[in-house]
Amino acid sequence: MAYITSIGTALPDYKHKQKDIFEYMNKALKLDYDSSRRLSLMYSRSGIETRYSVLPEFNSDTKVFSLFDSSNQNQVDISKRMNVYHQESLILAQKAVLNTVIKEDLSSITHLITVSCTGLSAPGLDIALVENLGLAPNITRTSVNFMGCYAALHGLKIANAFCESEPNSRVLVVCVELCTLHFQNDTNSDFLTSGLLFGDGASACLVESNPQKNAMEIKGFFSKLAIQGKKDMAWELSSSGFLMTLSSYIPKLVESEIADLLEQALKKMSLSKSDIKAWAIHPGGKDILNASSKALQLDTSDLANSFKVLNDIGNISSATILFVLKMFLDDSSFTGNVFTAAFGPGITLESLLLNKI
Repeated sequence: MAYITSIGTALPDYKHKQKDIFEYMNKALKLDYDSSRRLSLMYSRSGIETRYSVLPEFNSDTKVFSLFDSSNQNQVDISKRMNVYHQESLILAQKAVLNTVIKEDLSSITHLITVSCTGLSAPGLDIALVENLGLAPNITRTSVNFMGCYAALHGLKIANAFCESEPNSRVLVVCVELCTLHFQNDTNSDFLTSGLLFGDGASACLVESNPQKNAMEIKGFFSKLAIQGKKDMAWELSSSGFLMTLSSYIPKLVESEIADLLEQALKKMSLSKSDIKAWAIHPGGKDILNASSKALQLDTSDLANSFKVLNDIGNISSATILFVLKMFLDDSSFTGNVFTAAFGPGITLESLLLNKI
Protein backbone atom coordinates (compact mmCIF):
# COMPACT_ATOMS: atom_id res chain seq x y z
CA MET A 1 0.00 0.00 0.00
CA ALA A 2 1.04 3.61 -0.50
CA TYR A 3 0.05 6.91 1.10
CA ILE A 4 0.36 10.56 0.14
CA THR A 5 1.60 12.02 3.41
CA SER A 6 2.47 15.57 2.42
CA ILE A 7 1.88 18.01 -0.46
CA GLY A 8 3.76 21.26 -1.04
CA THR A 9 3.26 23.94 -3.67
CA ALA A 10 5.22 26.92 -5.00
CA LEU A 11 4.38 29.85 -7.25
CA PRO A 12 6.61 32.42 -8.99
CA ASP A 13 7.06 35.91 -7.60
CA TYR A 14 5.11 37.57 -10.39
CA LYS A 15 1.35 37.53 -9.85
CA HIS A 16 -0.69 38.88 -12.76
CA LYS A 17 -4.35 39.81 -12.90
CA GLN A 18 -6.19 38.19 -15.78
CA LYS A 19 -7.21 41.60 -17.11
CA ASP A 20 -3.57 42.72 -17.22
CA ILE A 21 -2.55 39.63 -19.19
CA PHE A 22 -5.34 40.41 -21.65
CA GLU A 23 -4.07 43.96 -22.09
CA TYR A 24 -0.56 42.65 -22.69
CA MET A 25 -1.69 40.09 -25.26
CA ASN A 26 -4.03 42.56 -26.96
CA LYS A 27 -1.20 45.04 -27.40
CA ALA A 28 1.45 42.48 -28.36
CA LEU A 29 -0.77 40.80 -30.94
CA LYS A 30 -1.99 44.14 -32.34
CA LEU A 31 -5.58 42.95 -32.50
CA ASP A 32 -8.21 44.88 -34.40
CA TYR A 33 -11.35 46.09 -32.59
CA ASP A 34 -13.52 43.02 -33.25
CA SER A 35 -10.76 40.52 -32.39
CA SER A 36 -9.89 42.45 -29.25
CA ARG A 37 -13.52 42.49 -28.16
CA ARG A 38 -13.86 38.73 -28.67
CA LEU A 39 -10.66 38.00 -26.75
CA SER A 40 -11.73 40.32 -23.93
CA LEU A 41 -14.98 38.39 -23.62
CA MET A 42 -13.08 35.08 -23.50
CA TYR A 43 -10.85 36.37 -20.70
CA SER A 44 -13.80 37.71 -18.70
CA ARG A 45 -15.58 34.35 -18.92
CA SER A 46 -12.49 32.24 -18.13
CA GLY A 47 -13.20 31.76 -14.42
CA ILE A 48 -9.64 32.94 -13.73
CA GLU A 49 -8.83 36.01 -11.65
CA THR A 50 -5.04 35.72 -11.35
CA ARG A 51 -2.17 33.73 -12.77
CA TYR A 52 1.53 33.50 -11.96
CA SER A 53 4.53 33.64 -14.26
CA VAL A 54 8.31 33.61 -13.98
CA LEU A 55 8.10 36.58 -16.37
CA PRO A 56 7.28 40.07 -15.01
CA GLU A 57 6.20 41.58 -18.29
CA PHE A 58 2.46 40.84 -18.21
CA ASN A 59 1.78 43.79 -15.93
CA SER A 60 5.01 45.73 -16.20
CA ASP A 61 6.79 47.91 -18.72
CA THR A 62 10.09 46.41 -17.62
CA LYS A 63 11.12 43.75 -20.12
CA VAL A 64 13.54 41.49 -18.27
CA PHE A 65 12.72 38.84 -20.84
CA SER A 66 10.30 39.47 -23.68
CA LEU A 67 8.31 36.79 -25.42
CA PHE A 68 8.29 39.01 -28.47
CA ASP A 69 11.33 40.78 -29.83
CA SER A 70 10.51 44.47 -29.40
CA SER A 71 12.24 45.51 -32.63
CA ASN A 72 10.36 43.37 -35.13
CA GLN A 73 7.94 41.20 -33.14
CA ASN A 74 9.77 38.02 -34.12
CA GLN A 75 9.26 35.04 -31.89
CA VAL A 76 11.86 34.39 -29.20
CA ASP A 77 13.64 31.18 -30.14
CA ILE A 78 13.34 27.99 -28.12
CA SER A 79 16.91 28.11 -26.77
CA LYS A 80 16.23 31.42 -24.97
CA ARG A 81 13.00 30.06 -23.55
CA MET A 82 14.80 26.94 -22.31
CA ASN A 83 17.51 29.03 -20.67
CA VAL A 84 14.81 30.64 -18.54
CA TYR A 85 13.19 27.24 -17.92
CA HIS A 86 16.41 25.66 -16.64
CA GLN A 87 16.97 28.45 -14.14
CA GLU A 88 13.45 29.10 -12.93
CA SER A 89 12.13 25.52 -12.89
CA LEU A 90 14.82 24.48 -10.39
CA ILE A 91 14.02 27.44 -8.12
CA LEU A 92 10.29 26.60 -8.07
CA ALA A 93 10.83 22.86 -7.75
CA GLN A 94 13.10 23.33 -4.73
CA LYS A 95 10.52 25.59 -3.04
CA ALA A 96 7.79 23.01 -3.58
CA VAL A 97 9.99 20.22 -2.21
CA LEU A 98 10.94 22.19 0.91
CA ASN A 99 7.24 22.90 1.47
CA THR A 100 6.70 19.13 1.35
CA VAL A 101 9.67 17.61 3.21
CA ILE A 102 11.68 19.26 5.95
CA LYS A 103 15.32 19.63 4.99
CA GLU A 104 16.55 17.19 7.64
CA ASP A 105 14.43 14.39 6.12
CA LEU A 106 15.67 14.75 2.54
CA SER A 107 18.43 12.20 3.02
CA SER A 108 15.82 9.49 3.66
CA ILE A 109 14.12 9.95 0.26
CA THR A 110 14.55 6.70 -1.66
CA HIS A 111 13.01 7.63 -5.03
CA LEU A 112 12.63 10.84 -7.02
CA ILE A 113 10.08 11.30 -9.81
CA THR A 114 10.19 14.57 -11.75
CA VAL A 115 7.30 15.63 -13.96
CA SER A 116 7.26 18.37 -16.60
CA CYS A 117 6.14 19.03 -20.16
CA THR A 118 7.35 22.61 -20.57
CA GLY A 119 11.10 22.02 -20.64
CA LEU A 120 13.63 19.30 -21.38
CA SER A 121 17.37 18.77 -20.99
CA ALA A 122 19.91 16.13 -20.06
CA PRO A 123 21.19 16.22 -17.36
CA GLY A 124 17.74 17.30 -16.30
CA LEU A 125 15.74 18.60 -13.37
CA ASP A 126 16.09 15.33 -11.47
CA ILE A 127 19.88 15.52 -11.31
CA ALA A 128 19.78 19.24 -10.51
CA LEU A 129 17.48 18.51 -7.53
CA VAL A 130 19.76 15.71 -6.30
CA GLU A 131 22.71 18.08 -6.40
CA ASN A 132 21.03 21.16 -4.94
CA LEU A 133 19.00 19.43 -2.22
CA GLY A 134 21.71 16.97 -1.21
CA LEU A 135 19.65 13.89 -2.02
CA ALA A 136 21.36 10.51 -1.85
CA PRO A 137 23.51 9.89 -4.95
CA ASN A 138 22.11 6.35 -5.20
CA ILE A 139 18.50 7.55 -5.24
CA THR A 140 16.26 5.93 -7.85
CA ARG A 141 15.33 8.61 -10.43
CA THR A 142 12.48 8.64 -12.93
CA SER A 143 11.36 11.44 -15.26
CA VAL A 144 7.86 11.85 -16.70
CA ASN A 145 7.86 14.24 -19.65
CA PHE A 146 5.42 15.58 -22.23
CA MET A 147 2.34 13.83 -20.85
CA GLY A 148 0.51 17.09 -20.12
CA CYS A 149 -2.03 17.84 -17.42
CA TYR A 150 -2.59 14.26 -16.23
CA ALA A 151 1.13 13.55 -15.77
CA ALA A 152 1.08 14.02 -11.98
CA LEU A 153 -1.32 11.07 -11.69
CA HIS A 154 1.02 9.00 -13.85
CA GLY A 155 3.86 10.00 -11.51
CA LEU A 156 1.77 8.89 -8.54
CA LYS A 157 1.11 5.59 -10.30
CA ILE A 158 4.86 5.01 -10.54
CA ALA A 159 5.34 6.07 -6.91
CA ASN A 160 2.64 3.63 -5.84
CA ALA A 161 4.40 0.80 -7.69
CA PHE A 162 7.69 1.62 -5.97
CA CYS A 163 6.03 1.61 -2.55
CA GLU A 164 4.26 -1.69 -3.19
CA SER A 165 7.43 -3.42 -4.39
CA GLU A 166 9.95 -1.94 -1.96
CA PRO A 167 9.11 -1.72 1.78
CA ASN A 168 9.90 1.55 3.59
CA SER A 169 9.98 3.55 0.36
CA ARG A 170 9.75 7.34 0.56
CA VAL A 171 9.04 8.64 -2.93
CA LEU A 172 9.22 12.33 -3.82
CA VAL A 173 7.10 13.37 -6.82
CA VAL A 174 7.93 16.85 -8.15
CA CYS A 175 5.90 18.61 -10.86
CA VAL A 176 7.04 21.92 -12.35
CA GLU A 177 5.59 23.74 -15.35
CA LEU A 178 6.49 27.09 -16.89
CA CYS A 179 3.70 27.34 -19.43
CA THR A 180 3.94 31.09 -19.98
CA LEU A 181 7.37 30.70 -21.58
CA HIS A 182 5.59 29.23 -24.60
CA PHE A 183 3.00 31.93 -25.31
CA GLN A 184 3.08 32.66 -29.04
CA ASN A 185 2.88 35.85 -31.08
CA ASP A 186 0.07 34.46 -33.20
CA THR A 187 -3.69 34.91 -33.39
CA ASN A 188 -4.32 31.20 -34.01
CA SER A 189 -7.31 30.24 -31.86
CA ASP A 190 -5.37 27.46 -30.11
CA PHE A 191 -2.62 29.89 -29.08
CA LEU A 192 -5.16 32.45 -27.89
CA THR A 193 -6.89 29.83 -25.76
CA SER A 194 -3.67 28.54 -24.19
CA GLY A 195 -2.62 32.15 -23.63
CA LEU A 196 -5.68 32.82 -21.48
CA LEU A 197 -5.59 29.57 -19.49
CA PHE A 198 -2.06 28.63 -18.49
CA GLY A 199 0.28 29.84 -15.77
CA ASP A 200 3.46 28.75 -14.02
CA GLY A 201 4.02 26.88 -10.78
CA ALA A 202 5.27 23.75 -9.06
CA SER A 203 3.95 21.14 -6.67
CA ALA A 204 5.45 18.17 -4.89
CA CYS A 205 4.19 15.31 -2.78
CA LEU A 206 5.68 12.63 -0.58
CA VAL A 207 4.42 9.09 -1.11
CA GLU A 208 5.31 6.52 1.55
CA SER A 209 4.75 2.81 1.96
CA ASN A 210 4.02 3.19 5.68
CA PRO A 211 0.73 4.78 6.83
CA GLN A 212 0.79 8.17 8.52
CA LYS A 213 -1.83 10.19 10.38
CA ASN A 214 -3.91 12.52 8.19
CA ALA A 215 -2.63 10.88 4.98
CA MET A 216 -4.30 9.91 1.72
CA GLU A 217 -4.23 6.21 0.96
CA ILE A 218 -3.81 5.39 -2.72
CA LYS A 219 -6.62 2.95 -3.52
CA GLY A 220 -6.23 2.52 -7.27
CA PHE A 221 -5.95 3.97 -10.76
CA PHE A 222 -7.92 3.72 -13.96
CA SER A 223 -6.98 5.20 -17.31
CA LYS A 224 -8.91 5.58 -20.55
CA LEU A 225 -7.76 6.72 -23.99
CA ALA A 226 -10.32 8.59 -26.11
CA ILE A 227 -8.38 8.22 -29.31
CA GLN A 228 -10.98 10.08 -31.37
CA GLY A 229 -9.72 13.28 -29.75
CA LYS A 230 -6.03 12.80 -30.49
CA LYS A 231 -5.95 15.84 -32.81
CA ASP A 232 -7.81 18.09 -30.38
CA MET A 233 -5.03 18.34 -27.82
CA ALA A 234 -1.37 18.26 -28.82
CA TRP A 235 1.96 19.69 -27.66
CA GLU A 236 4.79 19.94 -30.19
CA LEU A 237 8.27 21.43 -30.27
CA SER A 238 9.13 24.22 -32.67
CA SER A 239 11.95 26.68 -33.14
CA SER A 240 9.89 29.34 -31.32
CA GLY A 241 8.89 27.24 -28.33
CA PHE A 242 6.36 24.52 -27.68
CA LEU A 243 3.15 24.83 -29.70
CA MET A 244 -0.19 23.80 -28.22
CA THR A 245 -3.25 22.55 -30.02
CA LEU A 246 -6.29 22.99 -27.78
CA SER A 247 -9.61 22.73 -29.58
CA SER A 248 -13.02 23.83 -28.34
CA TYR A 249 -14.20 20.21 -28.66
CA ILE A 250 -12.24 19.05 -25.59
CA PRO A 251 -14.93 19.86 -22.96
CA LYS A 252 -17.51 18.01 -25.03
CA LEU A 253 -15.21 15.02 -25.30
CA VAL A 254 -14.57 15.04 -21.54
CA GLU A 255 -18.32 15.27 -20.95
CA SER A 256 -18.94 12.25 -23.19
CA GLU A 257 -16.23 10.10 -21.57
CA ILE A 258 -15.82 10.96 -17.89
CA ALA A 259 -18.95 9.21 -16.63
CA ASP A 260 -17.73 5.94 -18.15
CA LEU A 261 -14.27 6.60 -16.66
CA LEU A 262 -15.87 6.88 -13.22
CA GLU A 263 -18.05 3.81 -13.74
CA GLN A 264 -15.14 1.64 -14.87
CA ALA A 265 -12.87 2.91 -12.10
CA LEU A 266 -15.47 2.20 -9.40
CA LYS A 267 -16.18 -1.23 -10.86
CA LYS A 268 -12.47 -2.07 -10.76
CA MET A 269 -12.38 -1.16 -7.06
CA SER A 270 -15.77 -2.67 -6.16
CA LEU A 271 -17.22 0.67 -5.11
CA SER A 272 -20.31 2.72 -5.96
CA LYS A 273 -20.70 6.45 -6.58
CA SER A 274 -22.20 6.87 -3.11
CA ASP A 275 -18.83 5.83 -1.68
CA ILE A 276 -17.22 8.98 -3.12
CA LYS A 277 -17.16 11.80 -0.57
CA ALA A 278 -15.24 14.41 -2.58
CA TRP A 279 -14.20 15.22 -6.14
CA ALA A 280 -10.85 16.53 -7.36
CA ILE A 281 -11.15 17.27 -11.08
CA HIS A 282 -8.23 18.91 -12.88
CA PRO A 283 -9.17 22.56 -13.50
CA GLY A 284 -8.16 22.55 -17.14
CA GLY A 285 -10.65 25.34 -17.76
CA LYS A 286 -14.08 26.52 -16.71
CA ASP A 287 -15.78 24.64 -19.55
CA ILE A 288 -14.01 21.39 -18.60
CA LEU A 289 -15.15 21.69 -14.99
CA ASN A 290 -18.71 22.49 -16.04
CA ALA A 291 -18.70 19.57 -18.48
CA SER A 292 -17.39 17.21 -15.78
CA SER A 293 -19.99 18.43 -13.29
CA LYS A 294 -22.79 17.89 -15.81
CA ALA A 295 -21.66 14.43 -16.88
CA LEU A 296 -21.10 13.22 -13.32
CA GLN A 297 -24.37 14.81 -12.14
CA LEU A 298 -22.63 16.90 -9.49
CA ASP A 299 -23.49 20.24 -7.95
CA THR A 300 -21.13 23.10 -8.66
CA SER A 301 -20.22 23.08 -4.96
CA ASP A 302 -18.86 19.54 -5.35
CA LEU A 303 -16.04 20.99 -7.46
CA ALA A 304 -15.47 24.04 -5.26
CA ASN A 305 -11.79 23.26 -4.69
CA SER A 306 -11.16 22.81 -8.41
CA PHE A 307 -12.93 26.07 -9.26
CA LYS A 308 -10.96 27.91 -6.56
CA VAL A 309 -7.62 26.67 -7.90
CA LEU A 310 -8.65 27.70 -11.41
CA ASN A 311 -9.65 31.16 -10.15
CA ASP A 312 -6.45 31.69 -8.16
CA ILE A 313 -3.73 30.30 -10.45
CA GLY A 314 -5.28 29.17 -13.73
CA ASN A 315 -4.12 25.91 -15.31
CA ILE A 316 -0.48 25.01 -14.63
CA SER A 317 -0.63 21.68 -16.42
CA SER A 318 0.70 18.68 -14.46
CA ALA A 319 1.29 20.61 -11.23
CA THR A 320 -2.33 21.77 -10.90
CA ILE A 321 -4.06 18.67 -9.56
CA LEU A 322 -1.78 18.55 -6.51
CA PHE A 323 -2.92 22.08 -5.62
CA VAL A 324 -6.48 20.70 -5.55
CA LEU A 325 -5.55 17.60 -3.54
CA LYS A 326 -3.61 19.70 -1.03
CA MET A 327 -6.86 21.44 -0.08
CA PHE A 328 -8.37 18.09 0.91
CA LEU A 329 -5.19 16.89 2.65
CA ASP A 330 -4.96 20.09 4.71
CA ASP A 331 -8.62 19.94 5.74
CA SER A 332 -8.49 18.23 9.13
CA SER A 333 -12.28 17.90 9.21
CA PHE A 334 -12.48 15.86 6.01
CA THR A 335 -12.14 12.08 5.68
CA GLY A 336 -13.29 9.68 3.00
CA ASN A 337 -12.83 8.73 -0.63
CA VAL A 338 -11.71 11.34 -3.18
CA PHE A 339 -12.20 10.64 -6.89
CA THR A 340 -9.46 12.40 -8.84
CA ALA A 341 -9.29 12.87 -12.61
CA ALA A 342 -7.09 14.75 -15.06
CA PHE A 343 -6.81 14.92 -18.83
CA GLY A 344 -4.07 15.23 -21.43
CA PRO A 345 -2.97 14.53 -24.99
CA GLY A 346 -4.36 11.43 -26.60
CA ILE A 347 -6.90 12.36 -25.33
CA THR A 348 -6.04 10.56 -22.10
CA LEU A 349 -8.40 10.50 -19.13
CA GLU A 350 -6.54 9.41 -15.99
CA SER A 351 -8.22 8.76 -12.66
CA LEU A 352 -7.06 8.03 -9.13
CA LEU A 353 -9.04 7.05 -6.06
CA LEU A 354 -7.72 8.25 -2.72
CA ASN A 355 -8.98 7.69 0.80
CA LYS A 356 -8.24 10.45 3.30
CA ILE A 357 -7.74 8.70 6.65
